[in-house]
Amino acid sequence: MGAEEGKHPGRRRRGLLDLEAQLAFFRSQHRHPVNAAAHLLLVAPILFTNLLILRFLPSPLGLDPALALALAYAAAYLAADRRAGALAGLLFLAAWAASRALAARLGFARSWRVVLATQLFCWTWQFLGHGLFEKRGPTLSELPEVFLMEPFLIFLQMLNKLFGYEPYPGFIKNVDKKMEAVLKESSELEQRKIT
Repeated sequence: MGAEEGKHPGRRRRGLLDLEAQLAFFRSQHRHPVNAAAHLLLVAPILFTNLLILRFLPSPLGLDPALALALAYAAAYLAADRRAGALAGLLFLAAWAASRALAARLGFARSWRVVLATQLFCWTWQFLGHGLFEKRGPTLSELPEVFLMEPFLIFLQMLNKLFGYEPYPGFIKNVDKKMEAVLKESSELEQRKIT
């Protein structure tokens, strides 16, 4: 039994690149429109300002840490879905280039203030979205997965809503079924806590 299963009996761990399971869980945690909108609008500035401040971090290997982060995200997204991942990867590299240009223009002191203000505002709204509108906190036990996959899941949802994109036919129907199963499982766990 894994550590996560020990904390939440009956709950199975999702595969990191299992897009159906990841998107189903993500959607089950972001059902209120205000919380969903907060994530849609505020995850990108969090990522961008991460790239911005990493620009100033020295690297003993000579590789720009911001570029390394952008490439890691791009590789993970490409592994998850070739078409949407390629587009997301290009967007990450464009964000890296833009953050590099902005860092050169602002310098460290002003960049740090921009990063701090943006991160505080965005993270506050992320937590408020969960607490006030979903009536539960975010899933903190899976932070590495959340930090890596959540931006891509938001991007996939945007592609689907705007262009009808699915990694393969029936993807969204499968996600909907899995989301209902996640919600049912979550409801059963809540009932067990009460009794």
